[in-house]
This record gives sequence, structure tokens and C-alpha cells, in this order.
Amino acid sequence: MMKRLLPLLFAFSCAGALAQTPPATSAPANDPLPRLIQERETLVRQYEEANAQRNSLFGNKRSKKDLEEVAEALKGIIRKDTEIVRAVQAATLRRTAAVVAENQQARQQITVAQTDQSSTRQRFYDLENQIQNLQLRDKQREKKLLDLQATADDATQARTTRELLAAGLAVLCAGLLWYVLRLRSRLATPVRRRK
Repeated sequence: MMKRLLPLLFAFSCAGALAQTPPATSAPANDPLPRLIQERETLVRQYEEANAQRNSLFGNKRSKKDLEEVAEALKGIIRKDTEIVRAVQAATLRRTAAVVAENQQARQQITVAQTDQSSTRQRFYDLENQIQNLQLRDKQREKKLLDLQATADDATQARTTRELLAAGLAVLCAGLLWYVLRLRSRLATPVRRRK
């Protein structure tokens, strides 16, 4: 029972150690840990097979060769466990170095940000002043456009009034011309009869 729990407990401890590492950095493509864990699983299976062998010559008891195979399998598992522990330590060191580098970079960025804070604030005030100036110019331009639109509307209305007056006078002139022509034709008709 204890022999089956040992590999299981080791697997959980490795999984726990991996779960505690920050997920911000992904595992590199050449990470040896998955390969080592697979090799360890193969060694555990070999151990279980060697441990399950019984020699029928000795009344289903293990022979010396069987015990040697079990011992060799256990030694292989221990060696593989050592490799896994070293790989986990190396990965932890890499992650720690990455975190330290990120912290240093963050500190440098904070220092730069604090140094640039006053100039950024000044730029902000300058931009606010520019926005206010542009808004003032926009209002002035809008007022000019409204004044020009009112002038254009007045000019259009005056032109329309003149055009209507001209059209009315043209109609009146046409009516007068027609009336004069009609009167002439009436006056000219009796004179021809007399001749």
C-alpha cells in the first residue's frame, strides 16, 4: 500500500509546486519537466511489474533476481526524482530571475514616470489651453457663419422680393400691352369699314 502511495504523493507534490509558480510566464518549449515526469511514470510501471513478479520455484516468493530488479527499479525512480527536483529548482530559479527582472524594470519605469510627471502635467495644461483656444475660435467662427448666413438670407429675401416685383411688373406690362393692342384693333376695325 505504501509503495503505491509514494509515487502518487510525489506526483501531487510536483503538481503543487508547479501550481504555485506564477502563471504570467508560460513554460518554455524546451522545458524538460514533462519529459522527466513521463520517464518517471515509465519507471514506476517497470517497478510495479518487477514487484508483481513471483517465482513459482520458491513457492510464489520473490527470488534474489526479482528483488534485485525491484531494487534497480526503485533506484531508477529515485534518480529520476532527483532529476525532476533539479528541473523544478532550475525552473523556479528562472522564474525568480524573471520576477526580479520584472521588478527592476517596474522600479525603473516608476522612476521615469515620477521624473516625467511634471512635464506631463505641463503638457496637459498646454493641451487644455489649446483646447480652450480652439473652442473659442470655433465659437467665433460659428458666430461669423451665423452672421454671414443672416446676411445671405436677407440678400436672398431682397432678391426674391425684387424678382417678384419684376415679375409682377412684367405681367402688368404684358397685360397693358395686350389691352393696348386690343384697343387698337377695335379702333382700326371701324375705320376700315368706312373706307
